[in-house]
Amino acid sequence: MIPLIIFLFFFPACLGILRQVIWSTELSHQLLALAIFLLCIEQANMANHDLQKVADAKNIVKDARLNYFQIITIVTIIIELIGFYLSSIWLGWGSIIILFGLIWFNLFVDIKINNSSQNIIQTWKITERLPVLIADIFGLILISLWILKIGDFGISLGLFAMTMVYCSIKLFLFFNSLNYLREV
Repeated sequence: MIPLIIFLFFFPACLGILRQVIWSTELSHQLLALAIFLLCIEQANMANHDLQKVADAKNIVKDARLNYFQIITIVTIIIELIGFYLSSIWLGWGSIIILFGLIWFNLFVDIKINNSSQNIIQTWKITERLPVLIADIFGLILISLWILKIGDFGISLGLFAMTMVYCSIKLFLFFNSLNYLREV
């Protein structure tokens, strides 16, 4: 049920952003829209993954931290959805809201859920999240400069490259987890 709900929320936003990729007349705009489109797909996957992990963990362990994690995750999804839908109309401002959602999540979530481990709930220190927070803040600065039309093509290219690296890492981790699951 969770995958269907996530799909129904994220799919229209993805289509709206894809429209920006196809019909925009500026290359910098198209690059940024493509980056946000790929990010929308990845964040939909993460939303599904995180909500499913919480639901599975709640069946195994009773811990109040799971409720907190779930609330932070749902608020993050709502913020990101607002950003993705806004990106369908105003690419820059939608991107800022998306990045605020990512920063929100990485600032306030303090556990990791690993359902395949003995210790399902693991503490996740801010120092472990610091590289991601720095990248999110850097992205926020870049998109702000893009909105101000300061080096917009170079910034679009940089944000596209950052998104490609992020999605590649996520894809690599996904395939590694499949190999791990085959071994178990």
